Amino acid sequence: MFFFVLVFSDCICQTNTTPLKTQELKSYKKLVEEIHIPTFLTRVGDKMVLSNWKGDTLLYVYSLPDFKFLGGTGTKGKGPGEIQAFPMFCESEDESLYIWGYTHKTIRKCDVTKEGEFKVNKIINLPYYMNFNKMHIIKDSLFIYYLPVELKIVKTDLKSGRDLDNIVLKKDDHKEAFYYKNSGTVAANNSFLVYGYFYKKQIDIYKVADFKLHKQIIGKYKKQDPVIKDENNLTYYTSIVAGKKYFYALYEDIKTKRPIIEVYDYNGSFQKELKLDIKPEIFIVDEAKNTIYGYALNSNYEPCFMRFEY
Repeated sequence: MFFFVLVFSDCICQTNTTPLKTQELKSYKKLVEEIHIPTFLTRVGDKMVLSNWKGDTLLYVYSLPDFKFLGGTGTKGKGPGEIQAFPMFCESEDESLYIWGYTHKTIRKCDVTKEGEFKVNKIINLPYYMNFNKMHIIKDSLFIYYLPVELKIVKTDLKSGRDLDNIVLKKDDHKEAFYYKNSGTVAANNSFLVYGYFYKKQIDIYKVADFKLHKQIIGKYKKQDPVIKDENNLTYYTSIVAGKKYFYALYEDIKTKRPIIEVYDYNGSFQKELKLDIKPEIFIVDEAKNTIYGYALNSNYEPCFMRFEY
């Protein structure tokens, strides 16, 4: 019996049961006065940095928790210091800001001043260019990124320029990558990588050290073959944030349409369920202050920042 319990407790598959810890969260909202359409958010200490989809200025800085506008920087172009590609952030566990996009094969490591200015302290050279997504930097030496069209996650040694590991998920026969059954979203910290599925109530947890599957969280869901460009497809996890202690998985309840963030540790153990009054399009988490920051359109379709305290 002891042997059976020991083996069973180390099973790689864990079923997501009904949550026992639930919090109802009401957002503090602040209308966005600057004209932009943010696509990515990241946090550097008590600053929030967003990447702007439209306009001449591509990067904006705000103080937290009050969303005070500190300034904007970065212009499109191919001249010195201009941004050649749409800027994206590389997440990291240190207090620096990592920006990809000034060139296709470099990442800028910056400090953010109290005034919201960027001070570049290092240029990280990449061995090649790919359609990088969901990037993570570990001690300026390991680079993790996601290729959604290939359903592939890659770990690269920046010092040698060699790919060390990869995770490849099975693709469907068609070429519409967003509608693959196994398409999803990725987040990572220095120890674990988390993959949440769009069309399954499932999250896979991998160890960064060897890229081996560590745990699976599988809930109850209706199995489906997503129909291309069909709004009736059931979607589950749409965004994940990886903190140092926990990860935060956002989905919309299929029946109630209520936005919910599930919180788990990296052994796949459920911690709590956070029910939100409005769904953030993108969000970040300050674990030390138990605060979630996000961006969305309010009921009047006005752009606003949101703060949830849990």
